[in-house]
Amino acid sequence: MKPRTFAPTEPAGQILRDWWLGLKEDRGGRAELRRARSPDDAALIPAAIALATRLRGTAVEGHGGWAARIPAIAGLAAHLDPNAEAAVLHDDTPLPERMACAKGDRPVVSERRFRRLLRLERDELYRPMIRVLALLDGRANLFELADALFWWGPRLKKDWAYAYFPKLPQTA
Repeated sequence: MKPRTFAPTEPAGQILRDWWLGLKEDRGGRAELRRARSPDDAALIPAAIALATRLRGTAVEGHGGWAARIPAIAGLAAHLDPNAEAAVLHDDTPLPERMACAKGDRPVVSERRFRRLLRLERDELYRPMIRVLALLDGRANLFELADALFWWGPRLKKDWAYAYFPKLPQTA
């Protein structure tokens, strides 16, 4: 069972949702986060600091190193399409399955790119995930994205592989 720290029914998920919805109005903060080239860049942006501050006192705070993981979540959440609220907040299609969906006769995220993604450590994930979100037109579940970044490691990589590979388009 995958950890669901940021599930929409959990306090951390509710805070994340409200914060993300607020980014629609905070166009400057959203733009700053979209320009961040790394989680360290994002960590210096007031919008990311606001998210981390609001998450204090939730289950997130009980995990070592939690504060260092939040800027990446904030930065990538800014790359989600603010006009695709239904996809971002309510579509439960797992992110790896979205990556494997056919776009013509190929998956949205190529098998090669996906395999490279699985080899990355958390601190290397930021820029490649920006590209993945662009390939998905900014349509990914906010809560799953946050959980993936927060819990990225061998177990989650295996879960992603088991979700992605069976959904690849079959070629002759």
